[in-house]
Amino acid sequence: MQVNRRSFPTVALLLSVPLLAVVIFGGGPPGGAPRLPLLGLLLVAELGLIVNLVAAYFGIGALREQPRPRGALLRFAANLVLAADFGRNLLILWPG
Repeated sequence: MQVNRRSFPTVALLLSVPLLAVVIFGGGPPGGAPRLPLLGLLLVAELGLIVNLVAAYFGIGALREQPRPRGALLRFAANLVLAADFGRNLLILWPG
């Protein structure tokens, strides 16, 4: 499968699900010690944020190309929601 601008939002969604699982389950209980090293969690959350923001940017182009972009609109919205969640996790995990 060749990744291009049209397929990148879908690939980003498929990549984001395991990354989000790592961030959520590796973070540990609220107020407790994380199960994974903090730097690793921050790296995974930042990677997920960047990948989903780029996918949302490419999704804007897909929305403009198609006459009735229901699938493109759903992928765009999912990428934005995942980017917001990765950003929220970054803020929660950041020490201080």
